[in-house]
Amino acid sequence: MFSRTLSKENRKRPLSAHHTDKKMFPQKILKNEAVLFLILIALCLTLFFFRLGSRPLWDIDEGMHAVTSKEMILSGDWITPSFNGEPFYDKPVFHNWLVALAFLVLGFTEFAARLPAAVLGSGCVMVTYLLGKKMYHAGVGFLAAVILATSVEFIILSRTVVHDISLVFFVTLALTLFYMGYKEDRHRRRNLLLFYGALGFAVLSKGPVGLALPAMIIGLYLIVEKNLKFIMKMHIGWGILIFLAVASPWYVSISLKNSDYAGYFLIEQNLGSFLSSDPRHPNPFYYYIPVLFGGFFPWSCFLPLALIFAFRKKFKSIHESTAFLVSWFGIVFVFFSIATSKLGTYILPLFPAASLLVAICWQELLNSTTVKIRMGFLFSFLPVVLIFLAAIIYLWLHPLVEMEYEAGITMGQIYFLAVWLVSCIVLAFLLLLRKKNHAFFTSIVGITVSAILLFLLMIVPSVNPYRSTKQLSKKYDQLVPANEKLVFYRGIRESALFYTNRRAQSLKTAEQLKDYLASDQRVYAITTRKRLARLPFRPYVVARQGDKFLISNKKSP
Repeated sequence: MFSRTLSKENRKRPLSAHHTDKKMFPQKILKNEAVLFLILIALCLTLFFFRLGSRPLWDIDEGMHAVTSKEMILSGDWITPSFNGEPFYDKPVFHNWLVALAFLVLGFTEFAARLPAAVLGSGCVMVTYLLGKKMYHAGVGFLAAVILATSVEFIILSRTVVHDISLVFFVTLALTLFYMGYKEDRHRRRNLLLFYGALGFAVLSKGPVGLALPAMIIGLYLIVEKNLKFIMKMHIGWGILIFLAVASPWYVSISLKNSDYAGYFLIEQNLGSFLSSDPRHPNPFYYYIPVLFGGFFPWSCFLPLALIFAFRKKFKSIHESTAFLVSWFGIVFVFFSIATSKLGTYILPLFPAASLLVAICWQELLNSTTVKIRMGFLFSFLPVVLIFLAAIIYLWLHPLVEMEYEAGITMGQIYFLAVWLVSCIVLAFLLLLRKKNHAFFTSIVGITVSAILLFLLMIVPSVNPYRSTKQLSKKYDQLVPANEKLVFYRGIRESALFYTNRRAQSLKTAEQLKDYLASDQRVYAITTRKRLARLPFRPYVVARQGDKFLISNKKSP
C-alpha cells in the first residue's frame, strides 16, 4: 500500500501538509481515501463492537457507572448523579447522560451501557486520522489511526463503561480543531469556535482537567513556535461564551441543588487528587513509564524511537507539526506524573499524540530503505521478542496455577494464548529481518486483533463469574422479597445493584455480620471467598459464583 520509495531529496523534506502526497503514495491510494476510511470502520467494528454486550457488567467501575446512569432514568433526576440512592459526585455527568440515553433507546442492557464508549473510541480513531492527514498526509493519518485503534488500553476503555474515553475524544477533537484553526486562515473562526465547544464537553466529561490539558499543550506549543501573538486571533471573547454555554449550565445547576458539591468535586476530588499528601491512589513518580509501555502495547516498543526521531534535530528547528505532538505527549505525561494520585487510565489523552509520533516513524520505514531506520526498528522490536520468549519459559517453569483459583483462567488457556502470541511475534520479527516492512506492520495489527478476539472468545467467559455478580444477584432476587436491600459483607459488588434494582448495605465487621445472621428470619448476604474463610464462624452457603458466595443463617429450603 505504501511502497513507493522516497527520493533522496524528498527524504530531507519535512512531511508537511504542503508536501505533495503524489511523491509519497501511489495515486491509487490517494484517490481511494474512502477505502482507508472503510478499513478503519471495519477495524473499529471488530475491536470495539464485537460481542460488546456478550459479557455481564464487571465490578467495580462498570457496575458503578452503569448503576449511576440507570438511577438517573429511574429517579428522573438528570442533574445529580446518584449511586445506591446517594449523590455521586466523583465524576461529571456527560458520560452518564450518554449511557442513560442508550438505556432509554435500547433498554437496560450491557450493550447499551457500553455503546457510548465504543462510539467515542471509534470517533477518536477517526479524528486522529483527520489530524494526521492535516498535519502530514492521508498515509500518516491512516497509520496513526490504526495504531491508536490497536493499542491495548485504548481497546479496553472503548469496550468499558468508564468516563475516560469521553475525555480523550473531546480533548483530541479540541486539539485537532485548534491545529486546523492555527494552520489555515480559511475557516479559522469556525474551527476555533468549535474548539471552545469541544473544550466545554471535555470539562463536562472529566472536570477541570478537560480545560487544563489543552490549555497547557497549546501554551507550550505557541511558546516553542514563538507565536504567542496568535492568542489574539483566537476569538477568546466568543470562545469563553461558547465554552460557558456548554459547560456551565450543569455545574451551576448541580451546585445550586447540592451545596456540598462544589467543595467536594473541585477542591477535594480534583485539587486533592493532584496535591494531597494522602492521595486515594498513591503511586511513585515513575508509575506511568510501565503503564505506558503496557497500555500502548504493541506500539509502545517503537515510542522511544519515535521520540528520538522527533528530536533528531535541535528542538527549535523541529517540524512544527511534530512540535505540536511532542508538546501534547509531554504535557499529559508530566502533568499526571506530578500528580500525587495516579491511575493507569489517566494518561489515555496522550495516546493520539503517541500514535501520530509512532506513525511518522513507520512512514519513514515504509518509504525508505536506509539502514539507520531499519536498525532502529530492529532494536526496538527485539526486546519484545526476548521478553515474550522469556515469559513463556517462565510460565513453563513456574505455572500460574493460582489463576484458575482467583480468576477462572486455566493453565491450558494461558499456554495456548502465550504460544500463539510468541509464535506471531517471532514471525513478525522474521518479516522485519527480511525487509518485508508492509507485512511487518500488517502482522502487528493482526497479532493485536487476533489476541483480542481470542481473549473475548476464550478467556472472558472464564473470567466473568469472578468479575461480575450477575448470577448471584439473580439468585438473591429469587430468595429475598423485592422491597429488601442487598446485603454485602465488606464491600458492595456494584454490578449486583444493576441487575436487581435494589439498594444495598455493607456490613463492615464480622460482629455486624454475626448480629445480622442471628435473626430469627431467614436472611442472606454476599461476600467473597477470602472474607468468608476469615470469619470466626461458619454460615450456610446457599450459592456460589466464581469467588463470591451467597450465605445465609439457615439451610437453603
